[in-house]
Amino acid sequence: MEFFKKKKLSSKRAREIVRILAKYGFEFVSEKTKLGKSIPFLKKKNEITSTYNSFERARMVLEELGPTFVKMGQILSTRPDLVGQPFSIELSKLQDNVAPFSYKEVEHIVKSELGGSVEELFKSFNKKPIASASLAQVHLAVTKRGEQVAVKIQRPGIEEKISQDIQIIYYIVDLAQKYNNVWEEFKLTEIVDEFERSILKELNFELEGKNIMRFNEMYLTDKNIIIPKYFPTLSSKRIITMSYIDGVPFSKLIDSDKDYGFNKKELAQVGAKAYFKQVLVFGLFHADLHPGNLIAVKGNKIGIVDFGMVGWIDEESVSDLSKLFIYLIDCDAKSIINQLVIMDLLDDSVDVSNMRIDISDLMQTYYGLDLKEVHLGEVATKLMLLLNKYKIRIPKEYTMLSRSLLLVEGSALKLDPSFNAVETFKPFAKKLVVKKFSPIKLFEKFRTEVLEVEGLTRVVPRTIRNILAKFESGKIKVEFEHKNLDVFATSLDHITNKLVLAIILGSLIIGSSLAMLVTDSMHINGLPLITLIGFGFCAILGILLVFSSMQKIEVI
Repeated sequence: MEFFKKKKLSSKRAREIVRILAKYGFEFVSEKTKLGKSIPFLKKKNEITSTYNSFERARMVLEELGPTFVKMGQILSTRPDLVGQPFSIELSKLQDNVAPFSYKEVEHIVKSELGGSVEELFKSFNKKPIASASLAQVHLAVTKRGEQVAVKIQRPGIEEKISQDIQIIYYIVDLAQKYNNVWEEFKLTEIVDEFERSILKELNFELEGKNIMRFNEMYLTDKNIIIPKYFPTLSSKRIITMSYIDGVPFSKLIDSDKDYGFNKKELAQVGAKAYFKQVLVFGLFHADLHPGNLIAVKGNKIGIVDFGMVGWIDEESVSDLSKLFIYLIDCDAKSIINQLVIMDLLDDSVDVSNMRIDISDLMQTYYGLDLKEVHLGEVATKLMLLLNKYKIRIPKEYTMLSRSLLLVEGSALKLDPSFNAVETFKPFAKKLVVKKFSPIKLFEKFRTEVLEVEGLTRVVPRTIRNILAKFESGKIKVEFEHKNLDVFATSLDHITNKLVLAIILGSLIIGSSLAMLVTDSMHINGLPLITLIGFGFCAILGILLVFSSMQKIEVI
């Protein structure tokens, strides 16, 4: 990412950051920099370093450094694979309550962004915000048509402030890794890159508006879920206007003994089903479903807000993750390994034998337990952390999904201690399997396989010629090392069988088509018998090809 790296470094802000780091016992960050000069570092243990552990002190640093760092901590709390589970849990405690900016600045931003004054654009507009966070604050208003709306307005100068802060963070991270090799294993640069990508998206409210419209389409026929209406004419990159959802936030319901007229048990079910529908049906999910973003509405309905963080997952990945969750529920370590191979997450550098032992140990924790005692989000998160231990590069969407599942399941359990995510998940998984083996899906799979084979028949001969030519010229040197050869052999055998079957199928199709020109043989319904027989074999081989492509590659 280069957007923020090219900005001019603010020495004043850098010194402030280093001073706060030193205050909380992280003075070593500046020991090799010019930024730390003339700062009274706390070399000896003080009350802060003696009272709080390093994770707590890191959270306190982020809170004192201000909005940019609070937001970075909140985003990184969703990535236990990058920062570790203990630190992730501590970061989730970060408070995002920031003092509001003035109404005069609100008027200026509205005028410059929407091209009209507050009075010209709205029938009424509350001067006092109902919420104030690190990136923006929210005001209640009424449109000229009488619709009650929530207007989220970005903080003035926040983009420039974030630009300066990220530039400084990159600088400090580079120095920390340069002068202390221990920090390299913490993937500090990757962490900052992840934050930069996420914050750029959140700063663009037009993207959030598009997300709102997508979620509205998803829940168009679901009366239990309420998605706010987006008002594009009253929105811009720095302002977003949406309908106001009147209700009680889950955070308030969870923290109170009162039910406020709601059936908490039903709300838990509605919320969990809404989440699984996002992931398993649409492949688009809200990545930050904490209790503050879920609102209980009259009639035990749920309103969902704040669509700045969403995740995408394709149909094949949905199917793969569903199988992985099923194997987790069944405590089937061998199938979990096989599924990870199919998902292309394991390579030659992974010690599969030791990983199988670790997964088996993890499964032993849950083996024999009643389903009600198995927390799906917790198991999935522990598996992700275990994979991270083996340096396996987990796609960001998987970790986002794992964390959002943990949030949803956690909220549901607090509303209803008897809630079981596994029982809610299973019906969606079954529907997914039925859908995958429907005639339409099988035909689509068959068509895809035939097109892939057709492409291979054109590419493979040319590739082989190029390889042979390089062998003849001595440009290719081959070094062979026996490493996970059993996996490779099984995979190669699987691919070869598919290719041979596809070539035979292609030949039969061509031959059967040519047989239609035969006029002196027996005909049925106007078609030569030999053609019908040929197409019959084609259908059988086509089905075999589809099913063979779905078979697992066993890891011995």
